[in-house]
Amino acid sequence: MSSSSSPPRILQATARNRVIVSYGVAPDRVAPLLPDGLVPARHDGTAYVSLVGVELTKVRVLGLVGPGFRRVPAVELRVHARPVQAPSGEDGTWTVRAHVPRWLVAWGARFLYGEQVEVASMQPLRREQVDTVEVTYRLDWQGREQRIRVRGERTSVMPASDARAHTLLRPTWRFGTTRGGTLLRRPAHVLLSPGTPVTLRWREQM
Repeated sequence: MSSSSSPPRILQATARNRVIVSYGVAPDRVAPLLPDGLVPARHDGTAYVSLVGVELTKVRVLGLVGPGFRRVPAVELRVHARPVQAPSGEDGTWTVRAHVPRWLVAWGARFLYGEQVEVASMQPLRREQVDTVEVTYRLDWQGREQRIRVRGERTSVMPASDARAHTLLRPTWRFGTTRGGTLLRRPAHVLLSPGTPVTLRWREQM
């Protein structure tokens, strides 16, 4: 399987209220979730997965703004991965499964980028207090309510330049596949600005 250049920009959006919860896991637990051509990215022998909630704004499909596309929330599970025999610095993410409330967005991600995206009822909520900002993503899936809730201090914290958080929060690439199985990669642009609340909490490997 060969890697191709980035696909055309079928889906475009701006991300807001991004929530990222990352866990260290054994590489052999996530390797079966990856397509041919990708292996888990390891840091000190540990692989990582990230549960991500985000609000997509200014969504365009083929350059057009569809009805109800002013804000589209999304929740996805990612594995941090890299191409086989790739040099360092080529790490990215592979989406194991994602949920969105709009079928057109799900269709675009599923058929154009090879991502596993399902349609689910979803509600994002942002609450601002004097010292904190709380973001919640609630979705209904197979008759059960799921929630991701994160609270961060309003005073921003910028990770040190060599912190692992940069790798987890700002992967270099986002991987996908064509319907024929060809591996795709496209740049992932995530900007951490001084005004962005960032709370870092580490836990032991699961």
